[in-house]
Amino acid sequence: MTRDTGAWTGRTFLAWIIGFFAVIFAVNGVFIWFASDSWSGLSAENSYRRGVDFNRTLERAERQSALGWKVAATFEAETALRGRLIVAAEGPGGQPIEQRDVTAAFVRPVAEGLDFTVPLKAQPGGVYLAEVDLPVPGQWDVRAEISRPGAEPYIVETRIWSR
Repeated sequence: MTRDTGAWTGRTFLAWIIGFFAVIFAVNGVFIWFASDSWSGLSAENSYRRGVDFNRTLERAERQSALGWKVAATFEAETALRGRLIVAAEGPGGQPIEQRDVTAAFVRPVAEGLDFTVPLKAQPGGVYLAEVDLPVPGQWDVRAEISRPGAEPYIVETRIWSR
């Protein structure tokens, strides 16, 4: 009696099913291992609290708008890692906003641990300037705060690219 080796038996079917699911589990295991080794995806601490405080952020923006200031923050790159941050501020009548403390926080939106803050030096005409050395080139969120004692800081945010 000859045996047909091409026939699908219960054992052949079971072996294929077990092999199929073994491959699926192995690939999922590799994906899980890579995912646990990569960036956590957490972009902000206390994100719930920040969401609840959003109304306060809107009220602050309305108060800033009522001041009538025109503030611009620009970044002039010299190289991929070095550049100049310039914040220019003028009041409602075009008069320069001077004698303020200005700081800028640089936040890397795609990686943690690279954030830093720089003070800006006052220049004539309501211009504030800082030479900036970036840890890595790429995209950065910049949040400049213009402040003076006893007053709420004026905040301007922008995104820069350094290539």
